[in-house]
Formats: sequence, C-alpha cells, structure tokens
Amino acid sequence: MLKNRITYGVVLIVLVLLIYLYEDSITYVAFYAVLALPVLSLALAVVSRRRFSVKERLTQGNIVKGEVVQYIFDVKNNSFLPYTSVRVRFKADSEAIMADFADQFFAIWPYKSHKVVFNVSAKYRGNYEIGVSNIILYDFLGLFRFRQKHSETFVLTVNPVVHDIPNLPLSTSGSGVESAKDLMAEEDYAIISDLRKYQPTDGYKKIHWKVSAKKNELVSKNYQHTKRNSTVLLLDNSFIKSNNWEEADALEDLMMEAYVSALSYCIKQQHTCSLYYMGDELTEGVTGGFEYLYAIASKICFGDEDDFDDYITNYSKMQIDSENLIMLVQDISDTVFAAVQSLRFFGNNVIVFYFKDLTENETAKISLLREINVKSIDFRNVFENGGGFKWQL
Repeated sequence: MLKNRITYGVVLIVLVLLIYLYEDSITYVAFYAVLALPVLSLALAVVSRRRFSVKERLTQGNIVKGEVVQYIFDVKNNSFLPYTSVRVRFKADSEAIMADFADQFFAIWPYKSHKVVFNVSAKYRGNYEIGVSNIILYDFLGLFRFRQKHSETFVLTVNPVVHDIPNLPLSTSGSGVESAKDLMAEEDYAIISDLRKYQPTDGYKKIHWKVSAKKNELVSKNYQHTKRNSTVLLLDNSFIKSNNWEEADALEDLMMEAYVSALSYCIKQQHTCSLYYMGDELTEGVTGGFEYLYAIASKICFGDEDDFDDYITNYSKMQIDSENLIMLVQDISDTVFAAVQSLRFFGNNVIVFYFKDLTENETAKISLLREINVKSIDFRNVFENGGGFKWQL
C-alpha cells in the first residue's frame, strides 16, 4: 500500500509540473481526474465491503495426535464490483500446531468466491484455537484499506495416542465365593452355590423351574460371586516445572499417552479401572468402560494449584481396596516414596511409571522399592527393541 501511495503522489506531482510547464485544458482534465480517482475508489470500496461474506470450517474438531484435519476458508464477493486485493492472515494459538498457514493475497471477481484449504495437525495433545487473525480489504488503487470484522475461531481438540502395551505385571484375584455386598463382586451364572425360597426382588432368571415344580413353590438359585480384578490409575497432573514450553508439553503428552495406554491394557485384561487425578471431585475416582474413561482422561488438565505430595498422602491414607495401582509420577519425591511404601504394605500391587532421567537419590529410592516388589517402568523406552519394556525389577 505504501508503494501505491508513493506512486500516486509521484503522478500527482508530475501532473502539477505539466500544468506549470504546459498549461492546457487537457493537463487540467488529467489533474482533476487523478484527484477524483481516490474518492471514487474509496466510495466503491465502502460499498463493496458490505457485500463481503466469509465461511470457514474444520473437517473434524476432535482428532487423535498424528491425524491431519483440514481447515477450509471460503470468501465470497456478493457485489457486482470486484475486490482487486484482499489479504487474509491466519493464526494458531500455539507453536505446537503444525499447519501450512500463510498470508493469502487474492482478488475476487464479481459474484465469485475464493477457497483456501490448509492441512492442520498438532505435535501434542490439547485444545488449540485456529482461525483468522485479520482480513484486510483494499480499494482498487491500493490507497486505502479496511479491516473486516471477524472474531470466529475454532477449537481443535487433539486426544492422546493409545499405544499397544505388550504386558504389565498386574496381579489377579483368585476365584472363590465372595460377599455379595462386595462392590467389586459379580455373579457367575455358570455356578450355582445353593437354593433358597423365592423373594419378590428376584428376577425370573433366578427361578429354578424344575425344583419349583417339584416343591410346588417358587425356588430361587444363589449364584457364586467372584471378585473382579481391579486397577487404579493415579496421575500426577500437577504443574510441570520447566523453562522450556516444548519440554513441558512433551512431558505432559507422554504422561497422558502412558495413562490411556495403560488404561486400554487393563480394560483388555477385563479389569475394573478407576481414574484418580487432581481436580477430580469424586473421592472414589471415575469408573466405567474404556470409551467413557478415555474421553475423561483426554480432558485432564495439568497445572493444578494443588500439590501432588498432599494428594498422594491423602490417597494412601484412604487404603483403597484395589489389587493393582498404576502410579504415573513426574518426580519420585520423599512423599511419593513413603506413600508407595504404605500402599504396598496394605497389599496393593504398585507399578510406578516415570518419564524423566532419575537423579541419584531417585535411583536409590527405586532400588529400595524394588526390594518390596514395587515395579517401575521408564515409559520413554517402552517401544525400544520392538516394543519391549525397559524394566527395573
């Protein structure tokens, strides 16, 4: 635009010189025509900008990390006047977004449209805003510009990848008769433990029809109760201390991939899983099927103001009755170390996932935990050597 203004100024000065040197009617006509052109150009631009429309969309708003989504931006000129120059600047609110965004300069003829398609993906899981930073319209002389109002943005939700973990050292409960009041117990309909008189609350499935016919009264079956295997997945989603945003995002992303991958493995092993993390108001955790738990886990935020040491201390005091506890921690502090010892003492099979290089002090703690049969996994090396774990047992 600066070049256009300079060029216009030069033309105007040349015409003034022509009038001075060759004063004639034609030079005056040219001078006044050049003076009138900016006014005409401005008037046409003001009229035509009111007939400018924008449509945009994401082909998907919810993807898994590594997938590519398309951002489609479509502008239309609904006027009989052409837009000689339009500039659109696109934006993403995070450097983790990978896109072929570039400022677009184009012209749109009357009643025509212009479509721009970008491929967008993300390096890490999270929620990212994508949209247009600004739209600028120019008059046909390029002397004036108008910033078109546009505030719409889209949120791209990137979910963590679920890896296929080959194995985890989970303990399983033995079969046998358990209390029917046990929340983790379910009936095995293949095994009848005894018979009893029919109760109004019994369903038709429980009626033993042959015995009922012989005794001429309704008789119900009691089925054997077997305890289901259970696993708690506990996540340290406290604020990640790092001077580098990318290191913090990469660690958060890795921890969440480990979290959902371990969840997937446990569900496949037919374990009842519960999610525990800071910010969850449910003191008993969140329990459900994989799709439900994955959706919840994908939305877990890091950076909670609460301290994880306090959280794990309170959790260890609850003495949760669960065979397995998978704990994903950022650091193995003295408090975490003591909590793991306490949980192991109360019969939990504890597995600790860590994601950073251990200090000498943390390495010593891992060795002590190994002596009480606490397993530890460096998740960064899960997929080394064709998917084998780097165990520290």
